[in-house]
Amino acid sequence: MKAWLTNIDRRLIYLLVGLGAAAPLLVSFDLPIKATPPVRAVYDTVEEIARKEARGVVLISFDYDPGSEAELQPMARAILRHCFRRNLRVVGVSHWPGNTDLVEEAFVTAASDSGRKPGQDYVFMGFKTGGGALVIDMGQDFPGAFPKDVRGNDTRTMEVMQGIRSLRDFDYVIDLAAGTPGIETWIAYGQERYRFKMGGGCTAVIAPDQFPFLQAGQLNGLIGGLAGAAEYEVLIGKKDEAVGGMRPQSVVHVVVILLIATGNLFYFLSRRKGTESP
Repeated sequence: MKAWLTNIDRRLIYLLVGLGAAAPLLVSFDLPIKATPPVRAVYDTVEEIARKEARGVVLISFDYDPGSEAELQPMARAILRHCFRRNLRVVGVSHWPGNTDLVEEAFVTAASDSGRKPGQDYVFMGFKTGGGALVIDMGQDFPGAFPKDVRGNDTRTMEVMQGIRSLRDFDYVIDLAAGTPGIETWIAYGQERYRFKMGGGCTAVIAPDQFPFLQAGQLNGLIGGLAGAAEYEVLIGKKDEAVGGMRPQSVVHVVVILLIATGNLFYFLSRRKGTESP
């Protein structure tokens, strides 16, 4: 028995992981999801802006592509739903090419829930190259950096852009990033220079790299990975893809932990038996 377990066919492990991922898709159940302080800080900032400003404005930088859609797209929808529900204006930009369809889908989905309209309540400027130089341009003359939106409409005449001349005019800047250009770019060329309040969202793999910025106060909040997106969905009371995605992810994590524990147990048992043999 022990020999069989210590030489288990790896295909059986793949099968167990596959079943762990498939089972939650067939059987629905709820997980206890509690918002962590960094995620709650982003939520609380949006709430604070809504209480202070009748039509506050939030800038969201969508710095990810389809490769990170599973983690960051649910995050984008949740934040947009929150902003629209609280009657905030939202301006979207992107340093990454190839994500226009994703961002527009997030805007349209979130806006349809609250009846918000493009040009009046939100605008997406689309992708523009430049990285740090573009952030500086936005800080000096935002309408000059983006005279047209992604559809070629004149941004200077839009209701959503009223009172926006610089990055300093935004009540909050949120960067949803999968890499570089991303949060580090916004901090180095924007937040440090123009001193606006900034929050971040990122994939789980780069989240540990962002915590120093959080501890230094350069970020006031951070949403990390699918788990962070699920926490935000719970905070706004709208469970969607992130909460649903946490079920198979959590079950697979349990399966992997059990497999690791079992493998280590039988490894040490086999070593002990070898030591006790004459």
